[in-house]
Amino acid sequence: MSDAENKTAENSAQVEETNELEEFEEDGFDAEEVSDGVAFEFIDERETETPIDFERMERAVAKILADAGVERGRMEIVVLDAEPMRETNVQFLGHDYPTDVLAFALEDDLENGLLEGNVLVCPDVAAERAPEFGWDAAEELLLYVIHGALHLVGYDDHSPEDAPTMRAKEREYLAFVGVEVPQTPDA
Repeated sequence: MSDAENKTAENSAQVEETNELEEFEEDGFDAEEVSDGVAFEFIDERETETPIDFERMERAVAKILADAGVERGRMEIVVLDAEPMRETNVQFLGHDYPTDVLAFALEDDLENGLLEGNVLVCPDVAAERAPEFGWDAAEELLLYVIHGALHLVGYDDHSPEDAPTMRAKEREYLAFVGVEVPQTPDA
């Protein structure tokens, strides 16, 4: 390949990178929100006043993704009130109630370090459930985000064999962001 062809190929690659970044920005991803090649977007569609610590959520999810070898992608964390969460739960899982968290992998190639996903959480459910576990709704909501991110990187809790591993990982990432898990029968 000649020097001119090399230069054209380099310029083409730079244009593609610039176009990809512009697409992220057009979709609501700011360059400052890209952490280690993973773009984060927080969408707060709730009307409730439950406190949310988006910085802590991003730190926890970034750590989960890094530990799973995710080097690039997008992570969207959506906060929904009970009714939109119920509607989403009906649409995708056929369950007619508001749930705590739903996680959707839009594209994953974990072997090659790529993950694009959505984690939807419901602060109404968090506010209702938090007193059962002896902590506040913000910590319960953070647990939901961590739980959803763990599902996206391959952890599961649907069987009695898998649940203890998922609970241990939840505690690990909560501790990483400074949250101590209250003692509960299944914690």
